[in-house]
Amino acid sequence: MTTTPQPKTSQLPPPERDHYLGLTGANIMGTRAVAETHDRIQKAIKHRAIVTIHGHVGLGKTFAVHTVLRREAPQTTLRLRFRQAPNMSELRGALARALDLPGNISHSADESGELIKRALDDRPGTVLLLDEVQWLSKTALEYIRDLWGDDEQRAAVILVGSGNTRQKILSCPALHSRIYDAYQFSPLTPAEVLTNIPAYHPIWKNADPDLIQYTDDHAGHGTFRNWAKITLHLTDAFEADPTRTLSKDLIRWVLSRIDPSTRMPSNN
Repeated sequence: MTTTPQPKTSQLPPPERDHYLGLTGANIMGTRAVAETHDRIQKAIKHRAIVTIHGHVGLGKTFAVHTVLRREAPQTTLRLRFRQAPNMSELRGALARALDLPGNISHSADESGELIKRALDDRPGTVLLLDEVQWLSKTALEYIRDLWGDDEQRAAVILVGSGNTRQKILSCPALHSRIYDAYQFSPLTPAEVLTNIPAYHPIWKNADPDLIQYTDDHAGHGTFRNWAKITLHLTDAFEADPTRTLSKDLIRWVLSRIDPSTRMPSNN
């Protein structure tokens, strides 16, 4: 059997692209969610299994998955990320490009499917990462199950999604019954916020815990994307006036710049 060459460069994005709007100075936090994600991806690779990572937007799912895969499978991860619902031809085309198959697949669905399966068979140890799977149709999800294969187990499959991801997978009993493990992200607890945010970015290093809690109550809500957004506003404020100090008044100014539908009104 001829083994298909592995890609020379990782298909995972560079780490700086994981942070919201390229926030500089932010650190990777060893949260419980990252540890849980790490455990499931390690097991998926070990057993060539299917696992699911899901939860609401902005909680750091993709960040955690990318962080783990850069450690565990930087050169063997095939990454597909969906921005809208692909039809089956688009899905097969994306897989063919990720596998670096020669030419443009213009065969029938059966022929192109067999080409993709053979390419995966020739690349043992592949991790197939599918992000934003809430966009995938039931037909597409069933196709991924068939591609994985009961006997072949052609790759470790990581399904990442938000919104109705869990409901979509539940609507595919054949796929759902084959998922080895799943993890649902949830917002940081108040205690986790106080532990993680001072180490998350230098702006918060010496911040008063009461100010951090105030910020989380009114805008952070235990969500890293919210905290990145707040931190970016503060970065801009300090660049515009380096004499400013981190204070409740400055946080109130940040709150005035954030969509009110994502924050709670302040009574203080």
